[in-house]
Amino acid sequence: NNFILLNGKILARAWNDIQSILESHYQKEGDFFFFFFPYSRANQKIVQLIKGISEGAERIQKIVKSLKDFSRQDHGELNQLVDVNAVVESAIVIVQNLIKKRTQNFSVHYGENIPKVMGNFQQLEQVVINLLTNACQAIPEPHRGLKISTDYDSSRKKILIKVIDEGEGITPENMKHIMDPFFTTKRDAGGTGLGLSISYNIARNHGGDLHLHSVPGEGTTALLELPPHIPENENK
Repeated sequence: NNFILLNGKILARAWNDIQSILESHYQKEGDFFFFFFPYSRANQKIVQLIKGISEGAERIQKIVKSLKDFSRQDHGELNQLVDVNAVVESAIVIVQNLIKKRTQNFSVHYGENIPKVMGNFQQLEQVVINLLTNACQAIPEPHRGLKISTDYDSSRKKILIKVIDEGEGITPENMKHIMDPFFTTKRDAGGTGLGLSISYNIARNHGGDLHLHSVPGEGTTALLELPPHIPENENK
């Protein structure tokens, strides 16, 4: 797939180089045949073809990456003391360009005195990235908001990471399948349907859970719950 993606870029550069020559000839001499088609038609077809090759290769690359993530989601040591505020901060840095592109109303709240989680930093970061990406993709207009917060519910002994978007929401019918592997409402945009499934399994592997609540037309709330790490001497 990297070979296809690379060749797509090479084709695009090569076409840009020769197109100026062909276009100059077209403007001076009028239409002419180019690979059995009038140049005026071939020009559009070739541009669309090269664009299709590049976009198709990128979609394949995304699907392959998601499949690799899905196949190795149970791997990786869950033996790190993880600061969820650091996880959220790191995830925001990774998706900040997408956030800026989709909304002008983004806010973050970091809770204080939140216990650490025993787990894997990269896996939890991937969950937050997936939730933020989904939220961004659901926002149809830049004035609609996106919020992410961390907190600790001491009464339930749960660490909370909450992502709230004012996006299009999820229909009740789609909500029934939203955690199923390969289920997606964004296939035309390259969605693989693995992001939430991977996120849910990561949450469960950490002894936690992932909940979604949505109102069509108003937005969606994703709540990641994780158990705090309690040192052995505090259990006695």
